[in-house]
Amino acid sequence: MALYDTKLGYDDITIVPEVISEITSRKHCFCYDSNFKLPIFTAPMNAVVNEHNYQLFLDQKINTIIPRGVPISRRLKLCTKTFVALSLQEFETFFYRHAPCILENIETVAYICIDIANGHMRWLLDLCQRAKEKYGGQLLIMTGNIANPDTYVEYAKAGIDFCRVNIGTGSCCTTSSNATGFHYGAASLIKQVADKKWEIEQSLIAAETLSINCAYKSVPFIVADGGLDSNDKIVKALALGADYVMLGKLFAQCEEACGDIVTKYTEQDQVITYQAGEMYDEPYFNTEIRKKVLPVQCRVYYGMSTHRAQKETGRNSLTTEEGITTYVPIKYTLANWVKQFEDNLRSSMSYANAKSLIDFKNTKYCIISNAEYLAIKK
Repeated sequence: MALYDTKLGYDDITIVPEVISEITSRKHCFCYDSNFKLPIFTAPMNAVVNEHNYQLFLDQKINTIIPRGVPISRRLKLCTKTFVALSLQEFETFFYRHAPCILENIETVAYICIDIANGHMRWLLDLCQRAKEKYGGQLLIMTGNIANPDTYVEYAKAGIDFCRVNIGTGSCCTTSSNATGFHYGAASLIKQVADKKWEIEQSLIAAETLSINCAYKSVPFIVADGGLDSNDKIVKALALGADYVMLGKLFAQCEEACGDIVTKYTEQDQVITYQAGEMYDEPYFNTEIRKKVLPVQCRVYYGMSTHRAQKETGRNSLTTEEGITTYVPIKYTLANWVKQFEDNLRSSMSYANAKSLIDFKNTKYCIISNAEYLAIKK
């Protein structure tokens, strides 16, 4: 069945200020969640975070996910402190073998991110539902990714706590562009999933008021994942209704991120992302522009569906990949990035007359032309 309405990406829209804002200073805007953390998760990628540096991110009020490149034994030791990524097979083993021991104390909570590409599988939903029925609030489950608003409804029925939304928009992901062709405009998807979330919240309120049963077991938090390579896109995702965003490349450019660092050379002064092969391994003199190329310290950045990541997670049997390897310049410290982001987010909230992130979700937006996008893009 064809969907004839146009789906929008983040670059297709801008958010619109409130008619009158009563906020006199951006300092009055509270840009944290209920746990006093920023509405951000680190992407579970081997070039971003591991068991050695995750505390540095937590100290900066950023939620972390330990990726599958870390050995399973070490991930399980951390699962009561922060989210850890598991494959679907690993989660099934965790549910039957490890959870009874880890969650023996009823006050213990385990944080699990089932890290798979296709979050629409019945196997995933059934397993999550069984796990939540047995452990309830002792087991917080994040999973995805989804690219259909109606799938979010099924997640609510299964009792899933966090839903990763978007497919194919990550800077290292080729799922949509070169592999499967599946995609859904990121901005439209976040907005429509947020609308589904509101409908579920109203159904639960009505069921409680009338003392009747409801099919929904949870109201999953919306985690916008992929394509958020600048602060303005992060702000747009939150304004459209996302509870959290998940960031990979922006954190890979922090000094504190993990992963290999190499020196590359480029003719360009501005800092951008370079795909493998677009930079030079050795300095040279360009006779056309009479300018020596500049050295750039870069981190090797790659998607979790590349051959490299598959080998690091023990999946040597796979012959295909849905990701690429790039070099991202190291640009800033984590603390400096967080300070800049907090200022940007608070400023946006003040324009929207939003003192909290919940208020910010009601922000209006408009569609812009390509010419207008080019005019504001610097």
